[in-house]
Amino acid sequence: MKEKQGCDKDAMPTLGETFRSARDAKRVKLAQVAETTKIPAERLQALEADRYGDLPDDVYTRGAIRNYAIYLGLQPGEMEALYRQARPALVKQAPLSTVSTRRGVAVVPVAATVFVLVVLLLIALVALHVIIL
Repeated sequence: MKEKQGCDKDAMPTLGETFRSARDAKRVKLAQVAETTKIPAERLQALEADRYGDLPDDVYTRGAIRNYAIYLGLQPGEMEALYRQARPALVKQAPLSTVSTRRGVAVVPVAATVFVLVVLLLIALVALHVIIL
C-alpha cells in the first residue's frame, strides 16, 4: 500500500489539480475567475474536479481550457494535452444545429428570372414611350 502512495506522488497531476493549484497560487477565487474569463463557475468547478461528464461538447470545453490556462499563466497546449490524456475517447454529441451545404437557389432559374424581368422592363419602357408620344 505504501508503494502505491509513493507512486501517486510521482504521477503527473491531473488537469483539474493543475488548474486548482495554479489558481490557489494566484490567490484568486473561482467567482473572480468566472467573472473575468466569462467561463461559468459550474464549468470551472467541473474542470478543477476532473468531472468531464459535466462539461459541454468538446469544442466548448477545449475553449474553456485554453482560456482558463491563459488566465492562470499556464501553457494552453500542455493543458489541452492533459485533457486529451484524461478524456481520449470522446462521445460524439449531436451538434447544436446543422447547416445544409447544398445551395438553396440554382443558378439557371435565377438567370432565367432575371432575363424575363429585363425583357418585361424593356416592354414596359417601349409601351410607356409609345403612350407618351
